[in-house]
Amino acid sequence: MSNNVNNHTDQPSSSSSGPFDLLLFDLDGTLYDHACGYEDHIHANIFKFMVEAKGGKFDAIHSIEQAQQVWTPIFAKYNLTKRGLMGEGYEFDGTAYDTFIRKGAAQFIQQPDPELRSFLQSLPQRKIIFTNAPETSAHEILQLLGVADQFEAVLGSDFMGNDVCKPERAAFDKVLEFLQPPVVVPPHRICYFEDSFKNLLAGKELGMATVFVTSATLHKEGRTQEDLAQFDAVVERKVGASLRESMPRLWN
Repeated sequence: MSNNVNNHTDQPSSSSSGPFDLLLFDLDGTLYDHACGYEDHIHANIFKFMVEAKGGKFDAIHSIEQAQQVWTPIFAKYNLTKRGLMGEGYEFDGTAYDTFIRKGAAQFIQQPDPELRSFLQSLPQRKIIFTNAPETSAHEILQLLGVADQFEAVLGSDFMGNDVCKPERAAFDKVLEFLQPPVVVPPHRICYFEDSFKNLLAGKELGMATVFVTSATLHKEGRTQEDLAQFDAVVERKVGASLRESMPRLWN
């Protein structure tokens, strides 16, 4: 790992008034509204998969309620269900798992989002997706939203592998290393958009500017609106043009 990636503590604070070189976007609950129901659908599919999978430790799971009880401590420990199940000795095909739990996106994201597209087009910086979702699913969602051409790269679970995921420092280091060629992008020149408090806090601790997108995730993580004061901006439901007032330096 280069010194440019690891030497984050020497970077200026994200409270600096300088411009940004790169915008880092989460996907689910950030580019589209959590209230559409797709994320809840994903969680329901996770529990169905755990019940319907056969062999090994899965044979002890006979109901959705049992699956939820097994899932809760696994997710708390690993931050990503697929990685956690594998880490706890559940044997299954990872590609089949991804396909099963992420299916049906078009039922919930039924048309392109022209407001989101206009917002993204108005921003002059490089834009990259940073998600714990698999890249195939991320690309599908970006196509459904009509904004796939607005992003330089999609960095998801395939990029990170089964060893790391958000909010772990190693996941952010992998992304920062990816960004270096041909020009070094220090964390304080990155603005990070996210609907998970713990994920966004990890970015803030590296020196990134931070924008929190409110959703049910906030309460699920045991946080309140008061906890959000430490971030640079807060928006409702999904990223959008309201940031022109709360964070005008995005357009510098």
